[in-house]
Amino acid sequence: MGVSIDPSRGITVGVLGTGRMARLHLNALGAIRRQGISVGSTRWPVSLAVYGRDPAKVQSLADEFETSVATTDLDELVDRPDVAVVDNCLVNSLHYEPLLRAVRNGKHCFTDKPLTAELGDAERLLRAAHEAGIHHGIVQNMRFQAGTARAKEMIDRGDLGRLFHVRVVFGYFVPRHVTNRPAWFYQKEQAGGGIVHDMMAHFFDLLRYMVGPIERVYAETGTAFPERVDAEGQRFKVEVEDLAAVTIRFRSGVVGDVFASWVRRKHEEVPFFELDGEKGSVICSFNDLKFQGADQTAQFKYDPTRKQSGFDEGWETIALPAVDPFEVQLRRFLTAIITDQRCKPDWEDAVVNQRLIEAAYEAARTGQAQRVDQEGES
Repeated sequence: MGVSIDPSRGITVGVLGTGRMARLHLNALGAIRRQGISVGSTRWPVSLAVYGRDPAKVQSLADEFETSVATTDLDELVDRPDVAVVDNCLVNSLHYEPLLRAVRNGKHCFTDKPLTAELGDAERLLRAAHEAGIHHGIVQNMRFQAGTARAKEMIDRGDLGRLFHVRVVFGYFVPRHVTNRPAWFYQKEQAGGGIVHDMMAHFFDLLRYMVGPIERVYAETGTAFPERVDAEGQRFKVEVEDLAAVTIRFRSGVVGDVFASWVRRKHEEVPFFELDGEKGSVICSFNDLKFQGADQTAQFKYDPTRKQSGFDEGWETIALPAVDPFEVQLRRFLTAIITDQRCKPDWEDAVVNQRLIEAAYEAARTGQAQRVDQEGES
């Protein structure tokens, strides 16, 4: 079983990393710490620890988030007996070893997606977690964003009826001189893959959660800039794809498609989702959602000689709450540790998602759709 916890000591979460994702996690954990976690009549305090390679960045985060521990020694943080939960926000290539060490130390583990850079490592981590009896979770903020969470509620309630198809559009422009994202995303060894590996880890998970198990995938990929320039002005070879179109066949018969690109000029809040069913349709982003019922769907008439009209009519805007999806998910995960309940998405979901990613890459390589025989329920 995992390390023992009790309300008198509370729960200390050790965050690995000082980058953008680590800051998002620390913001969420800071909010949870201020409120604590209440289970029944018992309040559990939360404390924070942080690791990073750069002493200045570590100290800056430690000061800002008032962490109880700040260190540049990764093993020290993972091995500390007072750290009950390890939250890995490091680059993809640095997920496996720290998480495996944490699991073997009986730590409960949460991590950014994807679980690991390689599928085999993800499967080994999952087996180790089962053997250790620890709680394990993976960042899937898209499940908990206001727009997609409401869309899921509407699907489950039957507002859309029998689903026909789902579409996802994602992307923004990263110029050849990379200044608006880390250059390691384009290096296979550190990233594990390109936009399929990075973003389909989210979209496969979300679509399985919203629509159901996936039985077949197909993909086409491309690399817009074979060579790029990093923020320091150094040229480097791009080793992964930066655009992809992925087609999905769900077990239920629903058809899906995802277009993802780091070289498109966006004209909407991204990601953008469309779900069409017999009784109605939803279009949404993370923070906005509109619904059109069958009784509000205008009869379409096509005249190529005239400007189209009416396409924006009949859509009802649904009010959404303001939420921090990372806070929602991390609170659920920490509560599940206290109550000893399973909390999804977990590493079983992560492994299924990585199998789907590998199937998409194989489809792109062979030009043939790939069946996914080991798909599980989300």
